[in-house]
Parts: sequence; structure tokens; C-alpha cells
Amino acid sequence: MSLPWEFRERIRRHNLHAVTMAILSLIGAWLTWLLAYGLVVGLVMGFLTVVDGQAVLLGEKLLGLPWWIHPGALLLAAILLGWAALDERVKRYKPVDDRPVIGWHIFPDIVLTPARMTFGIWNHMTAVIRLSAEEKLEAFDLLRHICAEGKSSESSLGAFFPNLPRLRKVLTALQLVGWIDLHRSEDEGFYLVRSDELESVREMISEAD
Repeated sequence: MSLPWEFRERIRRHNLHAVTMAILSLIGAWLTWLLAYGLVVGLVMGFLTVVDGQAVLLGEKLLGLPWWIHPGALLLAAILLGWAALDERVKRYKPVDDRPVIGWHIFPDIVLTPARMTFGIWNHMTAVIRLSAEEKLEAFDLLRHICAEGKSSESSLGAFFPNLPRLRKVLTALQLVGWIDLHRSEDEGFYLVRSDELESVREMISEAD
């Protein structure tokens, strides 16, 4: 069976988008870290200028970067990365805060921007779909099965596709592209084709048949 062009093209577009966003996150991380470093250096030099103001103004002392500025900047970067990782872990499943946009509560979001942009590089790269030709065929076959069933429970999919690690990999790929969604009930989860993608999925299946 040959895969429909739209199926292969959708995966290609998704991967292109993920890589593009990773590159943009890399550029954003570099710029924000550079800005943060410049801000720290500026504050330190400003403080030293105030402390030694008279000597600096009279030319009796020439200010230079203190020896501890680079180790201090690296330590501060490590603290921000650790804070951002902890913050992401704590807030991962929390609903969005509906407080007013302006306020001191946005200060951590501003401070953590460089670290979050750095993590964004990895997050976007992990979203790249890496399926072999055989796995793409299996993914399309699984999509066809879910479309035909209408609502496929996790247990029924395990019976249809007994290789559990590979099943999870294929299901994740179908979710990343946006063809299926996972819904949770009191008993177990079930997968179904997204309503806004149902017509295009049916067209792909008809094309393959």
C-alpha cells in the first residue's frame, strides 16, 4: 500500500515547522541571554561607578570588569535554568491564571525568558516526528482503524497493535500532526479523529483504497 501524498506532506510540514521553531528559539535564547548579560554588567558597572564616583569622575581610577563578573553571570544563568525547570514542572498541568495582565506576578515570566527560550529549543526538536517508512505505514493503518471505530479505547488499540512501545510512538506522531486526540474518561482513555480533521482523513483513506 502506498501512502497518500497528503499524509506524507502533513508530516513533512509538521517537521519543518518544528525545526523552524527550534531555530527561532535558538536565536531568541541567544539574544535574551545576551541582553540579560548586558543588563547584569550594566548594573554592576553602575554600582561600582556610584561607589567610586569621585575617583572615576576625576580620572583617578579607571573602572574595569571585576574578576567575578563572569563566574557570577554563569551562576546566575544556572539559577535561572533551575528555576525555570522547577517552574515548568510545578505549573505543567495547572490552568492558566486569569489575573490582570499588568502586575508583579509577571516579573518571573520576564526574568525566566532566556531559560524558557533555551528549553524551547529542545521542546521543539522533540516534537519532530521520526518514523521509518514501515512505521508510517503502520501509522496510517492505525489512523484508518481509529477512524473506522469512531472511538478507540487504549485497551482495544493494544489488542489491534500489540507492540506497545511502537504503538505509543505512532499514536504520539498522529497526535502531534493533529489528526487524533486523546480523551480521558473515568475508566480509561480513548482516541478519536478530531472533528475538524475527520473529512480530510476520510478522503485520505478513500484515496489509499
